[in-house]
Amino acid sequence: MFKFLAKKSRFFWVSTVFFYSFSSLGFSNDEDVLVDPVVLTIPKPSVGIETLLSTRDPIQPIPANDGASLLQVIPGFSVVRKGGIGGDAVFRGLAGSRLNFILDGMEFLGGCGLRLDPPTAYIFPETYDSAKLIKGPQTVRYGNGNSAGVVLFDRSAKKVNGLRAESAVTAGSWGRKDLLAVIEYGSGLMSFEGDFSHGESDDYKDGNGDEVHSAYERDSGSMVFGLQPADDFNVEFDVIVSEAESSNSDRNVDGSLFDRTSFGVLLEKGGDSSKLSLRAYTTAIDHIMDNFNRRTTTNCGSGTDNRCVLMNVARQTDGMRIGLALHVGESAAVNIGADAKQDRHTSRNFMNKSRAVASAFDSAARIKDFESEMVGAFLEVDLTVSENAHVISGVRTDYWNSSRFQNVGNTNTQSLFLGDDDQSLVSGFMRLEITDPNRIVNGYVGYGISERPMDYWEATTFNGITAGDVVNIQPERNHQFDVGINISSENFSSNVSLFFSDIDDYMLTVDAATDSVTNVQVERWGGEIDMRYDVSSYSSLFGSVSYVSADNETDNTPLAQTPPLELQLGLDHSVNEWSFGFLARYVDTQTRIDAGKGTVVGFDRATATPSFYTLAVNAGFEINSQSYFSVGVDNLLDEDYFEHINRTNSSAITGFITDNTIGVKEPGMTLWLKAGIEF
Repeated sequence: MFKFLAKKSRFFWVSTVFFYSFSSLGFSNDEDVLVDPVVLTIPKPSVGIETLLSTRDPIQPIPANDGASLLQVIPGFSVVRKGGIGGDAVFRGLAGSRLNFILDGMEFLGGCGLRLDPPTAYIFPETYDSAKLIKGPQTVRYGNGNSAGVVLFDRSAKKVNGLRAESAVTAGSWGRKDLLAVIEYGSGLMSFEGDFSHGESDDYKDGNGDEVHSAYERDSGSMVFGLQPADDFNVEFDVIVSEAESSNSDRNVDGSLFDRTSFGVLLEKGGDSSKLSLRAYTTAIDHIMDNFNRRTTTNCGSGTDNRCVLMNVARQTDGMRIGLALHVGESAAVNIGADAKQDRHTSRNFMNKSRAVASAFDSAARIKDFESEMVGAFLEVDLTVSENAHVISGVRTDYWNSSRFQNVGNTNTQSLFLGDDDQSLVSGFMRLEITDPNRIVNGYVGYGISERPMDYWEATTFNGITAGDVVNIQPERNHQFDVGINISSENFSSNVSLFFSDIDDYMLTVDAATDSVTNVQVERWGGEIDMRYDVSSYSSLFGSVSYVSADNETDNTPLAQTPPLELQLGLDHSVNEWSFGFLARYVDTQTRIDAGKGTVVGFDRATATPSFYTLAVNAGFEINSQSYFSVGVDNLLDEDYFEHINRTNSSAITGFITDNTIGVKEPGMTLWLKAGIEF
């Protein structure tokens, strides 16, 4: 739908001028400016167990145009790089279905068996207002699992009177161009929000000057239409359509199509004392991977013309959630509800065919290879035990079943049943929070249990279910203690988040001739510390440290895919309308590895990952209360490096790095500029 826009970069500049020209029309606006020209390098110390990000503020390093890279600014997060976009988000070394993503109440997965398109690949961050991380198994309201936590991308429930618009543009090295355009309208009865996002980039160069196969184009459009026939009744209808394509350095194919279409409805009845809500949605993912549209492959389209590969996978997810939020007396807030999700995955594959045969994929049938259902119910209670102390607790139960099928011989003609599994799962938590605004030190302590079944990748790619109705793994059960200390004084603030975790039947993936998954016993501990000190009314020092230690006690080895020690230190300085910033980042060597083992998002390499450090600088200027611009230079010293939590290079991409013993390199020195206006 949007592909022709991404192909023509002049659309980017024409649209920018178009939206900026509206600033003279005097649109009404009852709200403060939505963006902050001060570049965000580390989030300000969070309160409690949550961390909140504004998705539209300038961020350094400049994130890729997807949901995973945005989160990397939060201490403890890593991103599995595959190219320019489509990275997998990892928190404290956990990823996949251990870290759930909820988009305005929607939950869905990607289609690729090796996660070329994780759910974050379909997230266009700036079309949402905020991203919130809830750490650990400390909520039961947002689906099953969530051993590492849950990330909520939401649009704020803001009220707009009249017409309001917002636009932002980003330009940077290697042809980076982003555009955001938002228009909103509100009256007493109805409301409307439309968002459009475009992003594109050429192949970037690493710190050694070598090109990395990483170019991409992305477009997204969304609309939300609301009706409020009464003060206590709200109805919203929403639609999201997006399209993308990307080059990938970590495998033998590229993503030539990332299509998402979502429809949803939200019904809310009630007010502050009690509110009943119903959220229903459907999401369709259509994803194509091939080795000829975005790269040159020997004997594909020329020569013997028998080495073309195309895989077209699709996923249909239908979900619903009903919830009741109410206050019981003056001391208890209760959330009770149920949710259900049905998931169906299909494929049609063309392996080692001629280009003509592979390109005619659309005439073949889609073959079902996996389907699953999850039905759950939850109860969460926030009990005020004193003026500044709360006990938050919850319990959840889920029933899950799934069936695996096989596209026999990749002929796209027959779906053969292999086996199925079903599980009843229980999760729960309890947490004490002290939140006294008059105290310098507050904090929380909690204990949580989360159970999750095998996900699509563990069941299929890693053969958790095999022919003959054989189930090879058991559900995973995480027992975790979380402790937090929040310090806040006149010129100093800090947040300390620590965890200790025992995981029974941890699902460890094995990269071998036949990929597999096995259950092991795991012990993990670590956490994050972030802090900020106001040197003066103009300047602040800030920093963070994150660390995780994890052991596979069954095999007496380090747990694979555990991130190394990371330190950050920076300085912000603001005077009048100007702001300036500096950020230094150091990542230690990771020697605690288990080669060939890992998770559904990646494996440990055979050798240790070397340490590295990077420097970045930025500046921002607030033109007026409704417009700003920010500039920055990332990787100022052009450091040549790759992250430990990462994919390795493919050896089959002509003209690019082919060393498959190292990770995909990060961008070298990157210059960027972002400007925004609200009217």
